[in-house]
Amino acid sequence: MSKYGEFLKSVKESQLTKFFGEVKHTSNKYFKFNHVINDDEIVIITNNVKFVKDSPVLVVDNNKVVYLKEWNVAEVRNYNKDLYAYAVKLNRKYWKEYTFKSEFEDMCFEQADTFDSLKAVAEMQNDTEIALGWGK
Repeated sequence: MSKYGEFLKSVKESQLTKFFGEVKHTSNKYFKFNHVINDDEIVIITNNVKFVKDSPVLVVDNNKVVYLKEWNVAEVRNYNKDLYAYAVKLNRKYWKEYTFKSEFEDMCFEQADTFDSLKAVAEMQNDTEIALGWGK
């Protein structure tokens, strides 16, 4: 491999480590990671991300969202499981729900998600193999 190829590989690896923490590669594309970083930080795989005025939001109830920064969201995929979703990095300190006037028409929640309920989801997702990007 050329020096430039090695450089690109190291940049990609540093970006993975910065967002996901320590990753375990299962193949050239796919990797696993610990979704629960600590009690106050988690990474979940979800399709409940919308973009409101070009800002990503995590929908947690029929009309409630948590605003996210662009660096808190990454597109992920797994072709074998037909998974096209978002990896969302959440922190309990910055968890603040905002209520919209109207409900989202394409989503329905029986009960609102909380940080603790999403932490339980993150613990169940620890064995999920993902790769960055969609590449549809």
